[in-house]
Amino acid sequence: MDLVKGYKFFTPEECEKMRAYCDKKERKLEAVLKKQADAPAEQGKAKIPLTQSHHYLYNFFAENQKYQPRLIKCVLELVPHLEFPIAVQSWVNIYRNGEGIKWHTHGGKNGYSYSANIFLGGHTTPGIYYSVDPDNTFNVANEVGAMHLFPHSLNHMVPASENKTKRYTIGITIHGYQALDKSLVQGVAVNNDYQETIFLNDPR
Repeated sequence: MDLVKGYKFFTPEECEKMRAYCDKKERKLEAVLKKQADAPAEQGKAKIPLTQSHHYLYNFFAENQKYQPRLIKCVLELVPHLEFPIAVQSWVNIYRNGEGIKWHTHGGKNGYSYSANIFLGGHTTPGIYYSVDPDNTFNVANEVGAMHLFPHSLNHMVPASENKTKRYTIGITIHGYQALDKSLVQGVAVNNDYQETIFLNDPR
């Protein structure tokens, strides 16, 4: 079984619209930061960078609901053993010259939690690097509109960009019902300050 599964998620035209959404989201987050930075000292300041580090403040698929059925279809096709409802976290990544992501994994339960990346535009190289162990590292090329889905515990990274063109992606973590725990359930509480998690059910 391939560790990284590919799936054509967006058309080029949809990617163009999604890049505009990403830029708008970044501007909104900048406004949030400015407001917090101008707040009195006793209220504290949020020490968080933009886009991916703000993932707990919003959810891409909650704000773009028309793509939820497509995500459900993808899950049913690529990881059919996951039980619904599924918990989904999704956020925007915008990388500029000199920016990338160091080696990391995502939280979850082995066999029932998956991470994904959808490439929306920008320079396609060098793609994403994955590492099973220090002696087994491989690269998967980016393709506009394509999703890479892989186990949450698979180490992955993107080297710092050497291109002045912005690179746009959507990061996703998907947890099957088997992986639900207290923290994920708390994440959808209506009085929760964070908005990072949504539940999606199989409509069939």
